[in-house]
Amino acid sequence: RDAPPALVLGWRGAFPGRARSLAAVGRLAVPLAMITAALGAWTTVDRFHERPEEIGLPAALTVRDGSPEGSGSSGSPEAGRRARTERLLAAHPDVTAVHPGTEVEALVPGQTATITLRGLGTDTEPYPFALAEGRLPDGPDEAVAGQGLLDLLDVRVGDWVRMTVQGRPQILHITGRSIEPEDGGRVISTSLDNLDLGDGPGPAVPDVHHLVLRDGADAGEVGAELAASFDGRLEVREPANPADELAGVRGVIAGLIAVLALIGLTELSTVLGARVRDRGRDLLALKAIGLTPRQIAGVITVSTAFTALAAALAGTVLGAAAGRWLIDAQGRSSGIGAGIAQAPPPGVLLLVAAAAVVGAVAVSAVPAARASRRRIADTLSETL
Repeated sequence: RDAPPALVLGWRGAFPGRARSLAAVGRLAVPLAMITAALGAWTTVDRFHERPEEIGLPAALTVRDGSPEGSGSSGSPEAGRRARTERLLAAHPDVTAVHPGTEVEALVPGQTATITLRGLGTDTEPYPFALAEGRLPDGPDEAVAGQGLLDLLDVRVGDWVRMTVQGRPQILHITGRSIEPEDGGRVISTSLDNLDLGDGPGPAVPDVHHLVLRDGADAGEVGAELAASFDGRLEVREPANPADELAGVRGVIAGLIAVLALIGLTELSTVLGARVRDRGRDLLALKAIGLTPRQIAGVITVSTAFTALAAALAGTVLGAAAGRWLIDAQGRSSGIGAGIAQAPPPGVLLLVAAAAVVGAVAVSAVPAARASRRRIADTLSETL
């Protein structure tokens, strides 16, 4: 009852009828939804860079012993040497965890191509897999697999798979689906204690160590320090991040967002033009009830703002959902698997919605002021 006339009339003008209102909101919501989806792609790439442990890359460095006597044997001297190496690696102030591992090719029934079998961590110190489904392996013969392997073998989480590793059978129970950015996701990973590679009694012998670094540590500097401390005996590498191949994608996304913003402004101008024409026909009635030119301009501006707000809400919600679905679909098709998508932060979505409303108000201010100051004779002539 006490609401300003411009607010009440602007609300009614924004939603005069279901068909016209939905058409106006839909025309503005489509570019906003596409902008939100593009921002989701941007956020996902940032996730790959800033939080690689969430997409299957918890280790910032991999270390191999490059000396001839440092690999391929499980004898007591070599075992003691590996243990000393692990202690020295763990003693570095920037290293928070050292996970031994090995990787071999395996054959599965009915397939000519090989898969990758990894032994990572031990039962006492499990490897921090990035799971998208199921649970971590914590018992004998339990493993996690990538989406590419599940698709290749047509199996699901909870199934058992049989493979041949160096002429020896290996049967593993898949307890979870891990995000695997390497080898097209055709990877199955278990504890070293579960592998039988024929290299002696006990767990499989590791030939690589995966180092987890503290937050903020520079992997390049830590790797150089470790290589120097071992007199060049260690081969230290940084794992390849899939985001490294997308170095220029941010520029593409930024350009796409700019184009979509221009399309949104064009659609907004079209909606505004129709709104001004409608209010122009109602100019006599608005002045007859005592509205001043400023209030009439306010009606047109508020009406456009309400339309933009409805479009922003619909566009951001639909765009976030569509962006997540598209990114996860791409992840499934590439073998990495679903679960890599990252929606834009709520603050970014609010900023998009606020920008749409503020832009609508700014764009409509001048046309609304002109329409409110038109002469009644001009309005009558257009109406007749």
